[in-house]
Amino acid sequence: MRDWIVRGRVVALMAASLAAAAGSGALVAVAVSASSAPAPQKTVTVNVTNGATGPTGPPGPSGVVDCPGGFVPGEVVINHPGGHVTIYGCIQ
Repeated sequence: MRDWIVRGRVVALMAASLAAAAGSGALVAVAVSASSAPAPQKTVTVNVTNGATGPTGPPGPSGVVDCPGGFVPGEVVINHPGGHVTIYGCIQ
């Protein structure tokens, strides 16, 4: 009988932990989307043909976009045989 009580408590604790993790994830998503980047002022399109794939670079910083002089926030659209990718950043 005691095994069932212990198992029930463990399951209840796991369920509470899962609910807390899901709630914190939702709060982070709301916080990140609330601090949205400014609207792009320009769009640049790059057409790429087949070529060698380079190494993946490190992730960039997140947060407020602060473009240096002569640059504005914008989107760079890269067209390639597999589709397209849009990158948001500072462009000249």
